[in-house]
Amino acid sequence: MAQETSKNIRVGLFVLIGTILLIFSFYLIGSKQNLFGSNFRLSAQFHNVNGLMPGNNVRFTGIDVGTVESVEIINDTTVNVVMIIEDKVQEFIKKNATAIVGTDGLMGNKLININSSKEDAPSVEDGDVLLAHKPVGTDEMMKTLNITNENVREITVEIKNIVKKLNSPNTLWSILMDTVVAENVKQAIVNIKVTGERTAIITGDLSRIVQHVKEGKGTIGALLTDTAFSTQLHQSIVNIKLISDSLALVSGDLHYITSHVKSGKGAIGTVLMDTNFVNNLNKSMINIESGTKNFDQDMEALKHNILLRNYFKKQEKKKAKEQK
Repeated sequence: MAQETSKNIRVGLFVLIGTILLIFSFYLIGSKQNLFGSNFRLSAQFHNVNGLMPGNNVRFTGIDVGTVESVEIINDTTVNVVMIIEDKVQEFIKKNATAIVGTDGLMGNKLININSSKEDAPSVEDGDVLLAHKPVGTDEMMKTLNITNENVREITVEIKNIVKKLNSPNTLWSILMDTVVAENVKQAIVNIKVTGERTAIITGDLSRIVQHVKEGKGTIGALLTDTAFSTQLHQSIVNIKLISDSLALVSGDLHYITSHVKSGKGAIGTVLMDTNFVNNLNKSMINIESGTKNFDQDMEALKHNILLRNYFKKQEKKKAKEQK
């Protein structure tokens, strides 16, 4: 009898402990699934959930704040997902927040990430629908990775061909490895450096010359900066202009006189242009020359005249004395 009682007590303790563990397990599962405590519901509509199932986590700013309650197909392009969220984060989730299906790690379970927007908006309420973004699926990632691999393979082949061409003779690589070319390039760089230094010296000299000119030093500086010289030059230009105007007037007058002379007007025009006057003048000159010869003959005759001979002799003596 005592043994049976002891056995019943052990069985009762085992059942009690098992019941307690079962209740604790239910509590843990229920708390994990937000079955206990205060919460609210949000929903989002996706084109593809990529294997999302009820019970998967919902994260906000990287923290688990709820679970997926249901995944329901609305039509051939829309899947409605209902999420149970803890009340304590309701004030932080805004109406302009977005939902996207993600992965817990690289190959882990699916979950929903709620991302905040930079723009200000009121907090969500129970039953609100969040804007859903199209998730990037593993298949699309593998397809993109496959394309990337193909591109890398083509690039590798091209690099291999380039290396073969570089290793062949008469290529840029052989030119670069030629020591003679290297020495020539080095000498060219030295020449360029020397030329640069000489250019710098010439530039300094030119700068110094320009500075002297600005300061009025030297002939050019004096010409460019001397205000008195500038005034004199301006006055000389004015005088030249006045002389030019006077020469123009004189030229006009000479042109006027020449036109009158050519037309035979005035005494000079008559003398130069009248042929009759010229003939008369020539005849007069001939007559004057002839009269002069006759006058000389008359004077010679008077010298031999008895009455005037003594007078002419006295004049010759007086002239001879004056010459001495």
